[in-house]
Amino acid sequence: MLISNYYIVLRINRISGCVLILLSINLHSQNPQGSTIYEFKKTHNTLIIDGVLDDEVWQDVDRAGGFFQTYPSDDSPAMDSTQFMITYSDEFIYVGIICYDYLPGSPITNTLKRDFSWIRNDNISLYIDPYNDRSNGFTFQVTPDNVQREGLVILGGQVQDDWDNKWYSAVSHEENYWSVEMAIPFKSIRFNSIPEWNIQFIRNNQKRNERSAWIQVPLQLRASDMVYSGKLVWDQLPPEAGTNVTLIPYISAGAGRNYEDGESLKNDLDAGFDAKVGLSNSLNLDLTFNPNFSQVEVDQQVTNLQRFEILFPEKRQFFLENQDLFARNGFPVARPFFSRRIGIQGSGTSQRNVPILAGARLSGKVGNNWRLGLMDMVTNKDVTSENIAPAQNYSVAVLERQIFKRSRVSATFVSRNSLGKSFVDYDSTALADFDLLQDLNGNELSPEDTLITLSEYNYVYGVDYNLATVKNKWGGNFYYHRSIDKDSQSDNFSQGGFLRYRTSTFNWHAFYVLVGDGYNPSIGFVRRTGITIYGTELRYNFYTEGNIQSHGPSIEIDGVVDRNWDKLDNKIGANYSLRFLNSAELGVGMERETITLQEGFDPSGKDRLQLAPDIEYSFGKVGISYSSDNRKIFSFDVFTITGSYFNGRRLESGAALNYRLPPILQVGIKVEYNRINLPDPFSDSKLLLISPRIDLTWTNNLFFTSFLQYNTQDKNFSQNYRFQWRFKPVSDLFIVYTDNYITTPNFEVRNRALVIKLSYWLNI
Repeated sequence: MLISNYYIVLRINRISGCVLILLSINLHSQNPQGSTIYEFKKTHNTLIIDGVLDDEVWQDVDRAGGFFQTYPSDDSPAMDSTQFMITYSDEFIYVGIICYDYLPGSPITNTLKRDFSWIRNDNISLYIDPYNDRSNGFTFQVTPDNVQREGLVILGGQVQDDWDNKWYSAVSHEENYWSVEMAIPFKSIRFNSIPEWNIQFIRNNQKRNERSAWIQVPLQLRASDMVYSGKLVWDQLPPEAGTNVTLIPYISAGAGRNYEDGESLKNDLDAGFDAKVGLSNSLNLDLTFNPNFSQVEVDQQVTNLQRFEILFPEKRQFFLENQDLFARNGFPVARPFFSRRIGIQGSGTSQRNVPILAGARLSGKVGNNWRLGLMDMVTNKDVTSENIAPAQNYSVAVLERQIFKRSRVSATFVSRNSLGKSFVDYDSTALADFDLLQDLNGNELSPEDTLITLSEYNYVYGVDYNLATVKNKWGGNFYYHRSIDKDSQSDNFSQGGFLRYRTSTFNWHAFYVLVGDGYNPSIGFVRRTGITIYGTELRYNFYTEGNIQSHGPSIEIDGVVDRNWDKLDNKIGANYSLRFLNSAELGVGMERETITLQEGFDPSGKDRLQLAPDIEYSFGKVGISYSSDNRKIFSFDVFTITGSYFNGRRLESGAALNYRLPPILQVGIKVEYNRINLPDPFSDSKLLLISPRIDLTWTNNLFFTSFLQYNTQDKNFSQNYRFQWRFKPVSDLFIVYTDNYITTPNFEVRNRALVIKLSYWLNI
């Protein structure tokens, strides 16, 4: 990216804050500052989860504290202290936390909606590594308004917050502190029955612009990096979770119409279910039958002036848990598996759903050093006006082994098999006999039939190595994959390497990716083939006193060559960023790029006259960006980039404006404008993308979102209105209305749909 974004925090009243902390630790903490061990004892008493730490059990449980800043520095005690206590019963892990707050004013909370933005809300977070591998685990987080956020901890410290499960919490407010009680069922997590787990507590004190943690974490790392965690020592082995089966049935009703294809109104009544079966404390089986993803938020549209496909994120719940096992192999430009290939065809306004009939996924920990992931899904046949695609079977298998202290090696196998025959340009007779022609025994067809293939298949297999050192200064990824299909070529492989080194002041990485001409992962993601991509980046930070927390330069070099090592693309960029103590950031940068087109390309983004291939174009640009104090009621991000562009010039400007009336209302609008000027006979263009959004969170269980998008490149205007009522934990009623309009020459409806969906979480 030309200009990077960072979050920074404000350092206020350090001296007075530290004095209060030391007094509080001496008065309240039974564990000395700097302790890294918490001895975990069982209770036989019943706890009332109300946020008030007055239950008898809390009087007999050790209290730990002594939090250190993780931002804006990593060498000072937290300005507002935090203490915690932990105990457990046969069913729950209980956590009590006191968050002292000596700064006048209310804590900063922007929303009452579950899965809040961690960086923009005051909160306290518990991180658990129940495998003792310092790589995988769970996090449970609570704001002062008792808004919950839970997630999977993957790859050492990344948080995947799409994971949902049932747990309980309550918050109480007193003078100069707020307190939390959590009750986490053993059935809601996966774990090894070992005598020691790793834990970490992290507090985002947004009001003070301070982040702090129980175990001190170097400034350059995420506070959630499980390398820096304490020991939770059990007084006896963790109890067995016992019978652990969850059934999540749903029923939905909807009505929709595709006006663009001249279809009539279609009414739909649907039902299905998901199920979670705990096969052991650490291994889980997920099942789905006739899944329905109508409640998933729509993709955020982008202005696409690239020559290649854009990778949109997966948002469907079934594919998200343990996603690092299934979807993180390879590199972003060459993934062997991309779950959006299952059940979704096309993109944007032309996107259509292919019904998923059923699926199963087995994932989790096997022993102390192994992780296993198996997934199998079957989709229905896909019939359009141009072709008939048969039902498909998709499978993924991953076996991962931890080696050394924190590194991992994994083997991957991905397959797609057609469960019948494919046809194109069929006539009415072929369509009428489609089910007969799909017979897997195979009927002989006459020459007039438009049979394309009897059995399509595609396989990808390979190995990945993830490097992570004990202190996380060095990290990297290396992989080698091959694909097999009926048209396999000798050049059917992809390989790559990434190596990173970082300290608090210096950050460096380098990478390469080689993708052969014949590499074809049909349910993966590959941006282009027959190339080698390489690059490196260096970044240096200076830390200062005063209004600027840190600043520093970076330089980035990237390139692309073909298989004969002839240069195709080359880019060099330089940036300078300033991060202020009030959480604002200013960045400036410049970039020089050279591109040799391999195919014709229209730089206007309008699908008009194309530039000829095999010609080298060289152009440069400069840019500036600014992000304001994100704690304010009104905040904004703005940027502008200008310079030469292929055989013309381009101006790109954008802004994101946000207004909040905490914690009920958030209003935002994103605007992106591109003006492209090209010489005759090529076409100029002005592309505008406007995306206003309103989020209403009336209570912790009642939410409404309005999301509009106006995109002149796609000539599309879309509306999406989403109402959610969480009437019980992880049980929801959704009402979703969406439509799309083609904007030129007149606003005409493309498609329109209304869906009502009810799901219920049932523990058996």
